[in-house]
Amino acid sequence: MAETPHSRSNTPTLAPPMRRPLEGDNAPAVSSPLNPNPDAAARARPRGPPREQREKRETLKKREASANTRSNTPNPKSSKHDRPSAPSPMRYSIPEPKPADYDPPKDGIFASHEPNPLLTADGTKELRRAVDHAWNKKGYKYTHCVADPLFRHKQFYRQSDSRPYGPRMSHEDTDKWFHFDDSATIITNEKGWRMGRGNVVAREGSMYYEVKILRGIPADGPVEQVDPQKNKVVASPHVRVGWARREAPLDAPIGFDGYSYAITDARFEGIHRSRPSKLYKPLSKSAKSKHMKPRPPHGKPMPVEYITDENIREGDVIGLEIQLPSISLHRKVVEGIYNPAVDLGDGFDEVAPTRDPLNMDKPLDIIRDRIPVPYKGNFYFEQLDYQSTKSVEAYSDRGPLPKIHPSPNHEEVGVRSLPHSHIKVYKNGKEVGLAFESILAFLPPASAPSVQAGARAGFDDGMVGYLPAVSAFNGGMAQVNFGPDFWFPPEEILKQREKDTEMFGNSTTEPHIPDGRKLRAVGERFKEQIAEDVVWDIIDEVDFFIQDGGWEYKGESWDHSAGKSTPKARGFANPDENVGVEVGRRY
Repeated sequence: MAETPHSRSNTPTLAPPMRRPLEGDNAPAVSSPLNPNPDAAARARPRGPPREQREKRETLKKREASANTRSNTPNPKSSKHDRPSAPSPMRYSIPEPKPADYDPPKDGIFASHEPNPLLTADGTKELRRAVDHAWNKKGYKYTHCVADPLFRHKQFYRQSDSRPYGPRMSHEDTDKWFHFDDSATIITNEKGWRMGRGNVVAREGSMYYEVKILRGIPADGPVEQVDPQKNKVVASPHVRVGWARREAPLDAPIGFDGYSYAITDARFEGIHRSRPSKLYKPLSKSAKSKHMKPRPPHGKPMPVEYITDENIREGDVIGLEIQLPSISLHRKVVEGIYNPAVDLGDGFDEVAPTRDPLNMDKPLDIIRDRIPVPYKGNFYFEQLDYQSTKSVEAYSDRGPLPKIHPSPNHEEVGVRSLPHSHIKVYKNGKEVGLAFESILAFLPPASAPSVQAGARAGFDDGMVGYLPAVSAFNGGMAQVNFGPDFWFPPEEILKQREKDTEMFGNSTTEPHIPDGRKLRAVGERFKEQIAEDVVWDIIDEVDFFIQDGGWEYKGESWDHSAGKSTPKARGFANPDENVGVEVGRRY
């Protein structure tokens, strides 16, 4: 029987080792003053067999760093031209604007309700419905734009807005049956459940807004009205308030699926994925309570106090606070490199590296693939909106038990949750408690557009996040207040205002609080949002200016004929008819 050969040639055997015979020439291995020129050939010693190369294993901390910072290590052999360029927005072949296209956007047309006008409870304001207006539908998002001769390389169009200017409910991002007052802060709907979103998005930090119930559950009376003749419950007006992403449908209430979080007026509960849940106040670990609830970060049951036997009635003011971690921590979650053992905070204490303070090696880029289209006398930027993904649809399944449990490190990016995130509820100026914790991440690729329609996935257009949202049912009416002058401002906002007033002109140094941890009004974010839109329009213009040859660009003669007919809004027309063509690629 043949012996099995050893797997390794240097494995010791049971035989006694043989002594190496002494060499005749015992000269030193290296030259020395006593032996300046040794004969190397006579002293050549046999080398042992080569050892197997051992695989080097990096620690978890090094692997996490390699995915984030090690890739940013500069290569001394590379030049400045080796830096990868950021992607650019898509360009389309469209005709030159007409002189009338340079005029500011026209005011919207609003029609009164028929046969009787809709008035507020005090009868001072009339609510009307927007007509001949482009609202988001069929997977398309519309934003006002206007032609500007200073944006020649951007094909002359830049983002704009329509009256009333300021933070308000969006005319384009609400259901078509919504009625607005002149300020677009009071809304109502006489149909079934419909939803409307505001024009300000929360992406990081703490944001707050208020909603006053103008028509809903009566202040004194039963929750549901009963017809005495038929002895049946009559449909009463109701209102829901909360936060919603762009993927949430407008023809359904807030909290219908996994893309929105709502507070109901009846029973004063939270609702998400159409599943109600009680509001609660967290208690200390040593507190005695009948109720236990799994809470982050470990998901273990912790003592809480549930809020029960309450309703939201007419005249009540509900305050909604959302807290989100920093964009840098959010990106770690969606990129799959979040490590709870290393990323302990909310990300607002992180300092940019000294080598790359502007994060140029990995820029936070905003890509907006939009084409200007005319509709009813105005021009709108049309873009493919984000759509519901299969992972979130499975998460929203209304089975008896949830099949998917979101976490920051879930294998499906669409159902990864954000650490250090929650939604807190106030009622008439008093803090009630928490409604939700560990809400879903939204940065791409967690938010994805419809690839089948030709959209490019993985890009952030700057308006991805959670927006203030209100749902109305059967005549429910509400008024939003995005601040800064709230009806019942939280104590945290009042204390921050007092501290800012005291610090003005005061030389005393106090611990610095990052802006991301300060509770701010949603209206303050609106001004930042406008500034960001202007900056990104300029960046797009500079990008296209460089692509056209920079200062060597000689211009082109515009041709209004072949291939440059004015595109139509595909959300309101045949999608295969006159859609506009990108330079080198169909939109």
